[in-house]
Amino acid sequence: MRKIAFIVNPKSGQSHKNNRVDLIRKSMPEGIPYDLLVWEKREQKEELFKKALEGDYTIIAAAGGDGTVNLVAAALIGTGKTLGIVPFGSGNGLARHLGIPLQPEKSIRLLATGESRNIDACYLNGRPFFCTAGAGFDAHIGKLFAESRVRGMISYASMTLKEVFLYKPGKYKLTVDGQTSEHKAFLVTFANAAQYGGDAFIAPLADIADGIIDITVIKAFPLLTGLPIVYRMFARSLHHSHRVTMLKGKHIILERTEPGPVHVDGEPDVMGTRLEVTIQPSALKVITE
Repeated sequence: MRKIAFIVNPKSGQSHKNNRVDLIRKSMPEGIPYDLLVWEKREQKEELFKKALEGDYTIIAAAGGDGTVNLVAAALIGTGKTLGIVPFGSGNGLARHLGIPLQPEKSIRLLATGESRNIDACYLNGRPFFCTAGAGFDAHIGKLFAESRVRGMISYASMTLKEVFLYKPGKYKLTVDGQTSEHKAFLVTFANAAQYGGDAFIAPLADIADGIIDITVIKAFPLLTGLPIVYRMFARSLHHSHRVTMLKGKHIILERTEPGPVHVDGEPDVMGTRLEVTIQPSALKVITE
């Protein structure tokens, strides 16, 4: 029988911030046992995760934004427990890729009826990710946005528009399964899933369960040619652009000239000059339709 532990982050993401617990209670089908573990303070993480992992739960459901989903998913690798996703974020990259309903009520009900499937887990310098990670312009914007006091998509778009005129592409040495190439690039993304979130497809051909990492390198480009690249990203045709190089591999090393920002499933971080990316096939079970 299914028994569900909801790890509810009431502060992450964008939607239903004030009534997530009530929403879960109202939406859960009768006859399915569940508990609500509300993650209100950062220091509660170890306590809540330990309770979820040591309990007799079959499904651990992350109810929050992409950062919450990433942390819960990472904790479940190798445990035999199944991840559930109740998306409350603005991007919801993993939920979108897996076809999980973005309406919380529907995704909650899916936990009672959905089937589990195996997906791969990837690691950037040992840090797990399930959608995308990388370096370059998107990581730069992620760091600036995390440091900003102003939130929301308008602020994010305004910051991006400003920074695109100031950003200088980097020089990267990329080694994929022993084969080395050099690139002057706007960004380099490692993709387990096809999209960042929000239907922006950075690696349209990526398969989350094929045991392979997709790599997208957007070359340095004149600013006037930027709009077609953005269009292709949302049209799922970025792989057709002559300004984009697509590669695939299982073990990747990215070397850059200086330490700097990276992003991991949408969360900003700072790492050194050498980035190593690996994959663990079929590492995690997830409830999907």
